[in-house]
Amino acid sequence: MVQLKTISRPWQVATIIGSVWGAFEIVAGSLLHNLAVPMVAGTILSAIGVVVMVTGARIYGDKGIFWRSALVCAALKTVSPSPVILSPMIGIALEGVLMELGVLILGHNLVGYILGGGLALLSILGFKFVRLIMIYGTDLVEAYKSVFSFAFSTETLTSYGYLLPILLLIVIYMAIGGFAAYTGFKGGISIKARMNGKVLPNLQQSPDGYKPPMRRGQHKGGIAFLIFHILWLTVFITLKENVPMGLWISGGLVYITLCIFRYGRIRAMISRPSFLIIIFLVSVASSITISLGIDGAIESAQQVIHHGLTIFIRASVVIISFTCIGIEMMSKGVSQYFSVKAFASFSHSYQFAHKALPKLLKDLKLSKGQIHKPMPLIERLFSNFAHTSQSEGRQPKVVIITGYKHSGKTTFLKEMIAHLMAKGVQCAGFFAEGFWDNDGKRAGFNLVTLPQNVIMPLSDRHNTSWEQFCPFYYNPQALAAGQKQIDESPKDSIVAMDEIGKQELDGSIWANTLERLLHRNTNSVIITVRKTYLNDVVERWHLQNATVVDATTDCPEEIAKLFETSNN
Repeated sequence: MVQLKTISRPWQVATIIGSVWGAFEIVAGSLLHNLAVPMVAGTILSAIGVVVMVTGARIYGDKGIFWRSALVCAALKTVSPSPVILSPMIGIALEGVLMELGVLILGHNLVGYILGGGLALLSILGFKFVRLIMIYGTDLVEAYKSVFSFAFSTETLTSYGYLLPILLLIVIYMAIGGFAAYTGFKGGISIKARMNGKVLPNLQQSPDGYKPPMRRGQHKGGIAFLIFHILWLTVFITLKENVPMGLWISGGLVYITLCIFRYGRIRAMISRPSFLIIIFLVSVASSITISLGIDGAIESAQQVIHHGLTIFIRASVVIISFTCIGIEMMSKGVSQYFSVKAFASFSHSYQFAHKALPKLLKDLKLSKGQIHKPMPLIERLFSNFAHTSQSEGRQPKVVIITGYKHSGKTTFLKEMIAHLMAKGVQCAGFFAEGFWDNDGKRAGFNLVTLPQNVIMPLSDRHNTSWEQFCPFYYNPQALAAGQKQIDESPKDSIVAMDEIGKQELDGSIWANTLERLLHRNTNSVIITVRKTYLNDVVERWHLQNATVVDATTDCPEEIAKLFETSNN
């Protein structure tokens, strides 16, 4: 095997955190943006980003991981088919930098994380304000002040009263960010304890060097075009007050025309009526409010037209320029430019993240119904990423006993374990033995621990004081005992779990326990799975290499022989 160079630890950590963060950005973002409520999607996504960053920091430690993680997550935005990627990329990068600033000021502790989280959430307000000023100019500020002055008399508020809503927003966003950081801090400690300290995969550079991911139909582009758009945008904004109005407008129209000819996506964007209608309505509304007098009357029609035309041209040019920059950032030329040695650490980190992202997305989409409970999902994604990265290393032997309902899966498992223990093989885990009522209906299950053979009630249909997972109520003490059996199972023992099904696919009962067991990579595993859920379980826990046996046709003693040599 070729000996490969491992990328530095901070970039390894950044790869994992950035990948998990990026998966949430894509899946949660698509769900939240359907709400179409201004600022809500961005606020929730930013809060999730803080939770992911702080959780990762508590699990992996190390300094300088926040800005690196943000760069990786922002870079993953380039896989989006949408050309509108520049704004979210800048927002994500800024969030990581401000998170880093918070811990730089107060240290890697709870207070520092809370400050960093608050500052990271403030990046939403700050970036939104700067972006609006870039698009519509400082006239937008004057429009806001005019509306505020018209709505509130000077006797009610001072001349600086228009700042009060802004200050209130700052306090709210700092509080949201601080709470997100606290959630990640507490959750990260618990996850680290469950991960048993074996959490950092060995990410190694490709022997052929970094090869930027290429997509079919990807724009050719190049770094020169990217620099041109950035310089043009800067010059266009800064020269507005220093050149004649006619020349400024003409320059903007020429630029728009060139972009329309060069980029198909710009032509598609311009062709949508909503694009120009929205800019036109905002321009008219802003120009009218700017021209309002103290009494609410418009001072000059000529002034309204002047402000409206200025805002319309500026907004059109800036939005198109942002889109062009996004297109060039996704181009082949720019991807190849960042493959040079000076960006080697970042490039390899992005390459690993890009490779891991599809599996993370698939797992997250399977659990999107639990998106409102991010901590179990974050733990699962961290574990899955490590599993993906270690796929070439030693894997535990996994056997799945399957069959339809009441086909004898538990009996098959018990016979296998009895055969193994008779051969001196160390076994651990539990069975779930069913019992029936007088009508022959399944009434519940008892938990039977291995090797102690301790029996305790696991579930029934009537004990409403227990935790309900339809159609049964589950005994919290039995669930805790089962988790303990798995988490404390001796290294290299064969661990049995009976059974994995619908509740686990929904993220409850034994889902996280199985996740931790597979992630430990130290035990051979036997699980029972109903055939109805077999494909979903295999996909969810990446068990494509498992041995699947049928409880109705295979022989327990023959299957047990798979473990005898390796565990004696």
